[in-house]
Amino acid sequence: MKKMLAAATVLAFAAAPAMAEKMTIDFATAEGTATFVFDSTAGTYVGPDGTTGTYTFDEETSTLCGTSGGGELCATFEDVKQEVGHSSAYTASDGTSGTATVTAIEADAPAGS
Repeated sequence: MKKMLAAATVLAFAAAPAMAEKMTIDFATAEGTATFVFDSTAGTYVGPDGTTGTYTFDEETSTLCGTSGGGELCATFEDVKQEVGHSSAYTASDGTSGTATVTAIEADAPAGS
């Protein structure tokens, strides 16, 4: 589950790389819930156990792919919105599925502020 969630984290609707913000997403499966924080400025994420990695998000396919420890996991979302409280079903490349919910969005401070 950790690999799936780490990858799912990456995939979710994290945030389009062009947006300067951090987004917290809860990934819920039948096995439980894991929280990930995505930094769209750096293209990185932090998982629930401190696992870190990089991610990409394809807006056309609503697919998030995350890499950590040499492995990659992708997730495709049914619906993507960058707003707190939004939930979407997702299916991961490892066959798992669940619901991802945006729980927080933190905008980066403008340069020089």
